[in-house]
Amino acid sequence: MSSRQDLSIAQHLALRDMASDRNDASAAAELSALVDAVEACRSRLTALAERRNAAVRNSDDDSDSLLVSIYEAERGLSTAIRLLQRAVRTAR
Repeated sequence: MSSRQDLSIAQHLALRDMASDRNDASAAAELSALVDAVEACRSRLTALAERRNAAVRNSDDDSDSLLVSIYEAERGLSTAIRLLQRAVRTAR
């Protein structure tokens, strides 16, 4: 190969790496935004669970399947947040 072809290949590789870095940065930014959105949903669920728990405490019914379901959803969102945060770290 000539030095001109070598330079073209090197330039191509450098451009590909720069594009990949931009794609990773873009993905990290999008994932960070998703973390924020899921955290907001989890906060809303937490508030709902607290209101529901207060209502259940004031009644004679000790078992509340809705409250259990809300807590399960809250745990699921907590797991999703951890996984998204891991993806953000991987993208950086």
